[in-house]
Order: sequence, then C-alpha cells, then structure tokens
Amino acid sequence: MESARYRALDGLRGMAAVIVVFYHMTISSVFKSLSIVTNGDIAVDVFFILSGFVISSAYADRIDDSHSMRRFLTLRFFRVYPLHFCVLMVFLAQEIFKLYLWHKGVTFNNGAPFTGDQSPGMFFATLFLVQAWGVFDRNFWNGPSWSISCEALAYLVFALTAPLRPLRWRFAPLGILVFAACSYIYAATLHDGLAQAFYGPAAMLRGLSGFFVGALCYEAVRSGRLKVLFAAASDRVLNLWQGGTVLAVLLLLSVCRGPAIIAVLVPLTVLVLLLHTDRGFACTFLNTRPLQALGKISYSIYMVHFFILISADTVLKRVIGDHPDGTPWFQMPLLQGTLLSLALALLVVLVASLTWRFIEEPGRAFGRRLVGGQGALQGAGMPAGAVTPALDAAGHATLEAAPRSKE
Repeated sequence: MESARYRALDGLRGMAAVIVVFYHMTISSVFKSLSIVTNGDIAVDVFFILSGFVISSAYADRIDDSHSMRRFLTLRFFRVYPLHFCVLMVFLAQEIFKLYLWHKGVTFNNGAPFTGDQSPGMFFATLFLVQAWGVFDRNFWNGPSWSISCEALAYLVFALTAPLRPLRWRFAPLGILVFAACSYIYAATLHDGLAQAFYGPAAMLRGLSGFFVGALCYEAVRSGRLKVLFAAASDRVLNLWQGGTVLAVLLLLSVCRGPAIIAVLVPLTVLVLLLHTDRGFACTFLNTRPLQALGKISYSIYMVHFFILISADTVLKRVIGDHPDGTPWFQMPLLQGTLLSLALALLVVLVASLTWRFIEEPGRAFGRRLVGGQGALQGAGMPAGAVTPALDAAGHATLEAAPRSKE
C-alpha cells in the first residue's frame, strides 16, 4: 500500500535546510541580500515546529507505557544519532590532523587544536548530545548539531509526558502558547535576536517551545473546529490564506530586526497548519520533485553542510587570497560569488545524498529491526491491518497500513 504523508511539509523542510546552507555561507552573492537568507537562523525554528507536528501525529496515541516509550526513544535515537556521530568523527579527524600540523609548526587563526570551541569537554558534550543543555556557555564542533541536542531533550520530554495526553488538557493550549511566547522573548532579548541563541537555557527553551507548539498544532487539526474549517475550505480559499500567510512571513522578515524577529514565528506556525492539508498553490510548489527530494535528505543537508562550508572557506582563502587592499577574499563580484555559492550548495546536496543513503537509511533500518517493527505495536493493542501513523524514510509522518509481519 502506498503511504500518504504530509508532502508539503516535507518540501518545506527541504526548503528550510537549503536556506540554512546559504545562511552559513560567507561568500557575497545575490542570496545574501535576501531577507529569507539573512534571517536564515529562523529556519531552525521551522524544523522544531515541523518535528513537533509530525512526531505528535505519529506517536501521540501510541505511547502508553514504558515499553512504547523505549520503542519511541530507540527509533528516534537511530534516526538522528548515526549521522550525528559520523559527522562528529569527521570533525574529530580534522582536529587531529590540525594537531599534527601544529606540531610541525603550522599555526591556525582559531588557535591551538583541541582548545576553545573545539575543547575535549565540548567534544564529549556533543558526543552525548547535551552540548545545548546549559553545560557550556558556547557551542561548536559541528555547530548546527545544537538543534539536534535540543531535539533530543524534546523527544525525552515528549516520551515521558505522552501517556498523560497533556496536550489535550483543557488549558494546555493556552499554557503552551504562553510558555512559548515567554521562552522566545527571553531567548531573543538575551541575544538581541535568535542568531546567537544556540546554547544554554535560551537554546533549550527555544527547542522545547518550537517542538511543543508544533505538537499543539497537530492536536488542533486532528479534531475540533480547525479540522472542520480546513475540510470545508475550497482550494480558492486555501490559496488566499496561504498567499496572505506567505506575504506576512516575507514582510516580517524584511522589516523585523533584533528581538522583533520572533514575530515571524506566528505566520510561520499558521503556514504549517495550512500546509498540512496538502492543498493550495503553496503545497503545489512544495510538492515539486526537487523540493521533495531535498525534503527527503534535509537532515543530511543540515548535518553535513557546515563541515563542507568551513573546509571550502579554508581552501578558497588560500587559493583566491585576500585582495591587495585588504578586502577579504569572500567579498567577490556578485556574479562570481553567486555561481560559487550555487556550486557549494550543489556539493552539499551531493554529499547529503550519499550520507542519507549510506548512513541515515541503514541507521534507521537498524533501529526498526532492533525494536521489532510493527509487532511491538500490535502487542500493545494495535490491531493488525489498522491504519496507523508512522514515520517514513525521511522521518516524517505517514499513514500506512500496519503489516501483519514484522518490519
């Protein structure tokens, strides 16, 4: 049976991953002038919201006891950790190589190897995915993995609380929205925006808030007035709603600076609600083959891009060199910089395709074999052949018939 999934949300995830890639580039290009790229750090909050939405859709009704908790956490571990570990080992190998060169008399602009942001303590915190839990007042090694650390915390909180169905309590929506608003205000004011809110309490609150806002969105559309509203809305009405929401996102990205940038999270959350229907012009765009392909490998794009970009910076600085007047090498003519940026983005996508195939997918498959597949669900009272939420190969929500045999 062919799986149905939130295809538009897959496409949105792929688009967000590419935005993060261009956001982290230093090269002058037309992309760096786009407000959606200059504020690309907000794409991480899109990941948090999407993660909360799809994981709640897949597991909110399936975690009832300690057995299902362990199953959920095992599946999530093997979904995110194998690639995280492999990329971290690449960074470790790079640091060891730098240490070798250091003993040969080669110095580096960022100081001695295994010091500062690349300290052994930070390495072990990153290894155990706790680097963003307030252990350190900084974050690095594979810098973007801070959000995976926050995701791991959200998974744990979700697993421990899911049996109580707290999102369905009477005052849960108000409580979560107030918590999210206060958390984002705190994170944004502490760091004058969200760009530096990637470690400590600000990062933890940011991750938990985004995740549970996404989970709340799923609860809002699974039953109640919103479900009826979306079902009754025509394609024309959805087009108008989606168009207005996209314009609101772009407008706020253009005018908001500093702490005010968190205002864009409101229309972004509404957009997730609108896109889950897989109807409307925005969904048609996000359902195109390129964006679906990017959505499938989005986690790999996010995890491998930073190493590729900093390695490219190191090489290109030596190949191109700074201008005679002292201008940094990356401030190059716009056309040249744009073409080079596109080439780097394509390289990231190519490498991500390989890591998805040879690391992500095997790790995920091993996790599913380890927990015993759908047999564990049937043992927990899920009837064979029932239509149940699950996660597809990219880790996104699907609805598929539970097979009678083990996965």
